[in-house]
Amino acid sequence: MPQIPIIMPQLGESIAEATVVQMLVKTGDAVEADQDVIEVETNKATMNVTSPCRGKLAKILIRLNESYPVGTVLGYLEASAEEAARLGLDEPVAVMEQDGDGTATSADRPPMAMRGRASNRRCAACRCRPTQPAPATCRRG
Repeated sequence: MPQIPIIMPQLGESIAEATVVQMLVKTGDAVEADQDVIEVETNKATMNVTSPCRGKLAKILIRLNESYPVGTVLGYLEASAEEAARLGLDEPVAVMEQDGDGTATSADRPPMAMRGRASNRRCAACRCRPTQPAPATCRRG
């Protein structure tokens, strides 16, 4: 099954990082598209990071009460090939491993072009996100 990254989204124009406050699901739990999976906090607000697609939470790469910059891979979902293709991620993604201290090794990071791709990708026809229902004017379906 393809591994889909869960990425720290851009939470605001001037927000560069956020602190993980709570995990809302556990490793191995099934999640739906756009389901809240991680609660994060900035100096301005508390928000949730959502699942990019339906799948099973395969791996968490973060620790509670630690801050992570925008674009960081927070974990991975195991998703069907159809879900990966829908997101434009139908090529395999290397899963990041962690050192003994719990930090991801830079040699195992996905390519820079892959970071943020799932959450920031938009439909070329109407600019809607693939994880949202398509408006009636959208040509993707």
